[in-house]
Amino acid sequence: MSREHRLTRTILALFLLTIAVPGWTAVDHGEHQANQKNEAGVSLNNGKPWPTDAPLRKGMEVIQREMRDALPRIHAGTYTAKNYTTLAKKMRAHLNHITRNCKLKPEADLQLHRILMEILHGSEVLEAKQGQSSGAAIIVRALDLYGRHFDHPGWKPLPH
Repeated sequence: MSREHRLTRTILALFLLTIAVPGWTAVDHGEHQANQKNEAGVSLNNGKPWPTDAPLRKGMEVIQREMRDALPRIHAGTYTAKNYTTLAKKMRAHLNHITRNCKLKPEADLQLHRILMEILHGSEVLEAKQGQSSGAAIIVRALDLYGRHFDHPGWKPLPH
């Protein structure tokens, strides 16, 4: 496991630990249950998308662009193991940048990190010995979740 990969996992794991301890987050439990959740547990902000900041928008746009560029070759079956490994490293680098620079309120940050964990999981699958294309599908689904749950002007889902 690379140093970059360990750093990303550590940052996200520490975040998840902080939200698991009662009182460490401002999320109201009743409101949280009232919001409709999806398979990753991401919910809206009282029915509205969560606010974003410039580092988050830039980072997510870069991740989306990387995936958009890779998808035609992934779908065609011409993406090599080396291509998948390179893509996975890029995803983790972008996640590191987002987690270091994005400054959202705790409630929004909680929702964002659920999406980022999905992207991290997808990047791990990209490097598996088999089924790497399913890692790309995981990341595309996470990007769709982001677009539905965060206020990112001009965001359009990837075709898949």
